[in-house]
Amino acid sequence: MKKDYMEACMNSTRQRIIQVIMIKKEATSTEIGEELPDIPRASLYRHIKVLLDAEVIVVVKEEIKRGSAEKTYAIATQMPYEDSKEEYNSLMQSALLGLQGEFHRYFNGDNPNPQRDLLTVGSASLMMSDAEMMEFITAYGQLIQKYMQNKPMEGRKLRKVTLISSPGE
Repeated sequence: MKKDYMEACMNSTRQRIIQVIMIKKEATSTEIGEELPDIPRASLYRHIKVLLDAEVIVVVKEEIKRGSAEKTYAIATQMPYEDSKEEYNSLMQSALLGLQGEFHRYFNGDNPNPQRDLLTVGSASLMMSDAEMMEFITAYGQLIQKYMQNKPMEGRKLRKVTLISSPGE
């Protein structure tokens, strides 16, 4: 797997940009900025460039508006990596290290409070066929989709939810 692809996808701000594009199917930097108003415009452009350079997103349209080129982005249809166990292992290890780093920063940051922040972790071993697992993943995706469209407002905090599926022992 291309190292820059993994690094691009592991950043939480870029994950949010990817989510906006996934929801909208296609989006301009202006539309992404409207969905993520807490990200400064200069940072947004920098993160979009990283995603473009790593081939996570692609430009699907370019229009001239008020003398400037407005690009429309979509998720790249092909992943720039091989379908091998080494590639998947590398992806999983990078994801887990990224999570470990986030928790390290949280607990070493200013005023960590797991109760206040509703920090939670859970695990369940479920007996499911491949078809049932796909149904579960689809239902989970629909639930996440419902909340991904929330806009920042009073009382809302950015919360990261991670689902990891692994084989049972």
